[in-house]
Amino acid sequence: MTNKSSFDLNNLNPLQLNSLKEQISSEYQKYRQSYTQLLEIKSLYSNTLFSLESLQPENLNQPILAPLTESLYLPGKLTNVKSVLTDIGTNFFVERSVEDAQEYFKRQTKIVEEKAQEVLKTMKQNEESLKAVNTVLERKVYQQQKKFVGQQQQQQQQQKSLKKIKKINKPFKKKNLFF
Repeated sequence: MTNKSSFDLNNLNPLQLNSLKEQISSEYQKYRQSYTQLLEIKSLYSNTLFSLESLQPENLNQPILAPLTESLYLPGKLTNVKSVLTDIGTNFFVERSVEDAQEYFKRQTKIVEEKAQEVLKTMKQNEESLKAVNTVLERKVYQQQKKFVGQQQQQQQQQKSLKKIKKINKPFKKKNLFF
């Protein structure tokens, strides 16, 4: 996580600024991926809560399509509407009442939402840091270009002056009277 700078960006040269920019961009991409994953998990929990709501006594022995994977479903019958197996992480399952499972997934959804907000806040801080680095980098590059153009103009002026001196000395050179 990139915290607010404890150093002055103006003291860095363009290469260092560019390196810092790449580092912040890389961190931002990692946080962006984390944020996307958290939103997917939140969606999964919301879908699970929706499915748990359908476990009502009137649906007992009704035909269902049970998910084997995300895209493969098997036909079956709903034989239990009072308890479910919940995955509590690393493929450990706990049998819970439907109400307990709903509470569990509500808590998990809240935790994921909080983590997503933290990641989003960090992403915004990274964006601000990146803007600051870009501003300083652009200014430094502009200053270097301006300095380079000034040096080129000075060299051109010196070359013109030398040509003028050579023109002036040309008639004297023929008579061996040159400066």
